[in-house]
Amino acid sequence: MKKLLGCIILSTISLAAWSQDEAEEDRFGKNFVLKFAPTQLVAGEFNFSYEQRVARIFSLELEVGPTISQFGLNFGNQRLWRSDIWEFDPINMDADANIGFHASLAPRFYPLSEDNELKGLYLSPVFKYRRYNYLIQDISGVLDDTKASLSQLIFRFNMGLQFWPGDGNFSIDMYFGVGLGTFDINNKYMDNYVDDQGNVQSRWVATSNTGVRLNAATGIKFGFGM
Repeated sequence: MKKLLGCIILSTISLAAWSQDEAEEDRFGKNFVLKFAPTQLVAGEFNFSYEQRVARIFSLELEVGPTISQFGLNFGNQRLWRSDIWEFDPINMDADANIGFHASLAPRFYPLSEDNELKGLYLSPVFKYRRYNYLIQDISGVLDDTKASLSQLIFRFNMGLQFWPGDGNFSIDMYFGVGLGTFDINNKYMDNYVDDQGNVQSRWVATSNTGVRLNAATGIKFGFGM
């Protein structure tokens, strides 16, 4: 009986110690990280993200920020595209840059992680919406300025590596992903026509084009977390 009582007491003490260690590990693990991706400037994006741990090897990351059309080496820079290369007509090459936005949500899985540090190899499906806006002006001054846009819905599968140099609060996140993205181009061009009185008038005419194309991304994010 004394041996049984001793075993119960010893087991209780061991379980309490183990629970305390687990609580301490969870308490001092990384719970969130705020990041900025300078490499996404190539895509005309100011990319800010917030990653929140929701389980030991699982987190959610939200990306938001503005976009700038006609900037960078990307699909939103319509001056790079020609109708003899692609199956659609690009937005007017004389269109001025304007501000749009992007947002994405991505669950992350850290399959090799044995702690709560949001670090190591991760796999992440990414669901993203991105919109580039453009300003089109009539240089003759007859018509008011108008707007055009290019919208994308993107599904991409990312693989990356996130680590914390020196086990501090500074993080580095390197990633690569491939997927598919839809595009919806809403363009405007000026058209001259003759009205019922025989006068030549001008108007904006809207055109649209949609399709699917390959989407790939690679880059690095720098962050701070606790």
